[in-house]
Amino acid sequence: MRQSKSISIVDDDEDVRLALKTFLRSAGYEVRTFERAEALLDSLEGDEPDCLVTDLHMPGMNGLALQEELNRLGRTFPIIVMTAFPTLEAEERSAGLGASAFLAKPIDPEQLLQLLEINLGARDD
Repeated sequence: MRQSKSISIVDDDEDVRLALKTFLRSAGYEVRTFERAEALLDSLEGDEPDCLVTDLHMPGMNGLALQEELNRLGRTFPIIVMTAFPTLEAEERSAGLGASAFLAKPIDPEQLLQLLEINLGARDD
């Protein structure tokens, strides 16, 4: 059994990826980062994360399209969506696609940790 839970982060902003990776590793998580949604999808052949944290607005496949593709593939890990440009429409659409949370950037690290604990605790069964 895996010692720590794995988190995948998809964000086109390198600074965001690095900050989240550093923070979550310090909290004991295994972290993989991806600049593009397509790169995450390519990585799922061998291993899937326990939870995904993804940006909404990215070049190429955006966060909503990523959620749609993960649903099509039958992937069921929790997804937390974050964006610097939150709208009610995007939040509702994301929730409708199964996202467990929708966060406005800059995100509160403690809130993210709480959401991860809630979502990953539910997968410990």
